[in-house]
Amino acid sequence: MAEKLRLTAVGVGPGDPEWITVKGQRVLAEADVVFAPCSEGAGESLALQIARPWLRPGQRVVTLPLPMTRDRARLEPAWQAAADALVATLGAVAAERGGAHGAYVVLGDPLFYGTFAHLWRVLADRHPEIGVEVVPGVPAFVAAAARAGRPLATSSQRVAIVPAVYEADERSLADLVANFDAVVMLKVGRALARVRAALGRLGLANRALYAARVGLPSERVALGLESVEEDEAPYLSLVIVHREEKP
Repeated sequence: MAEKLRLTAVGVGPGDPEWITVKGQRVLAEADVVFAPCSEGAGESLALQIARPWLRPGQRVVTLPLPMTRDRARLEPAWQAAADALVATLGAVAAERGGAHGAYVVLGDPLFYGTFAHLWRVLADRHPEIGVEVVPGVPAFVAAAARAGRPLATSSQRVAIVPAVYEADERSLADLVANFDAVVMLKVGRALARVRAALGRLGLANRALYAARVGLPSERVALGLESVEEDEAPYLSLVIVHREEKP
């Protein structure tokens, strides 16, 4: 049975279903089961919504609830439960068909600030019999730069990518801007007020690029943070700022 259980993590990008790679589309269409992580009580997984155009009619979909928290005491049992449920589902399919292949959909790229890296670790510990492959996806900040028509970096420029919640104070941002040509702040959400204030004091708020829900119908991409209201910045919003006026 060991070699008959396979799982492929598919990065579905930040929003537009057509940004999924050709290989990702094929894996989704061929999978026996599609697994989708979802926030507890948050409705259908956004990653699953993006992937739906590439699924077969009636294709089996299994959601895996994961809490939106940084509390490891809550996360570790949730990852373990998700891994066990995933393998149990594939095992049941394999018992009937002689093998099973699952696709795990992930926003953006599976190994870039995503849940799959944690799940993969748990799978390796608890279920080493399952074979795992990763299909990369388009990260939101790359899509945001394309939408805005602003190069992220050129020639020898250096780029820093950080989670905003940890780097939203003025001193940290000043250090980043001093050492990198461009700074990408992900998961801005509740940190927007601190990011805006810090960049304002550095004289950079008016040329920072704000992006949220890139590739979705509700997409917003704006140059300058003054017009962005704090209560409208979702968890998966981002800010890109360049040290120089023109990247």
